[in-house]
Amino acid sequence: MARCTRTVVAALVVSTAVLAAPAARARAAGAMCECGRFADQLAKARALYARRGEGVAMPLTPAARERFKERVLGAYDLASCLVDCPAIAERDRDDARALLAFAAYRSRKLGPTADAGKARLDRALDESTRCLEHTPAPPLCHFVHGAIRGIRAEGSWSPMQLKLPSELLADFRAARDGKPPGSDQPNGAPTRAEATLLMVAPRVAGGDTGAAVRLMEQASRAPEFSCTVDNRLVYAEALNRSGDTPRALAELRTAVAAGLPSCGDDRYENVGDLEQAGRCVARLEQRPEADPGWRNDCK
Repeated sequence: MARCTRTVVAALVVSTAVLAAPAARARAAGAMCECGRFADQLAKARALYARRGEGVAMPLTPAARERFKERVLGAYDLASCLVDCPAIAERDRDDARALLAFAAYRSRKLGPTADAGKARLDRALDESTRCLEHTPAPPLCHFVHGAIRGIRAEGSWSPMQLKLPSELLADFRAARDGKPPGSDQPNGAPTRAEATLLMVAPRVAGGDTGAAVRLMEQASRAPEFSCTVDNRLVYAEALNRSGDTPRALAELRTAVAAGLPSCGDDRYENVGDLEQAGRCVARLEQRPEADPGWRNDCK
């Protein structure tokens, strides 16, 4: 997900810090971590997150939803603990900050209360901001920093925010880390975020639907494009907003016909996105001239 962790701390110092700082080994949510095995523990948290969609099929079952929630929140708790390890250099904790922030972003609607989800996002923004103070920062920190700022601004646009889209675009482009569109990690998310922002931002603030179409057209050539259904959703939205509804429908129908991808680790997310693609097809077929409800999952 990000750079390999570099833990450069003498064994004596680490063991002393672990004994002296139990708060860094246990979180309020019950997660435990061993600061003296920082790299191994970070690998464990990443693996837990990567298995969030294990065994998922259509339609989603209550067991699959619970497993997704447990693993994403478990990865968040473990990463949170690792971020608090006092004897680990700040720069080395940035990989844990990146995972913490991304898990918080993905779990923002997983409760158990709205306040709990907001608290995770608040911490994620703080930690991603801290991460960006160190150069070079893990690309994922740029993505989450921009994504969370975008979430906070959603629904509250004002002329006073004219600089915000350009700042978010800078984050998303940095998150691509020089990779071709759609080949950036995780699973092309920075490319999709950039394209979405280009579609929804006012033109005076940098919005450019044509640029969004071109970006997603380039992304469609990436080998990983078909592994994440959201790629086709974003491409279809860009085409529809540009007036090319026939091609938008073609993208959506391709996604629906292909079914649940067997590649990539977005298996859980792909189920919901396939359902959305089906709803968008139905709405566009009924009223091709109207917005099918892109910002509301075509519901």
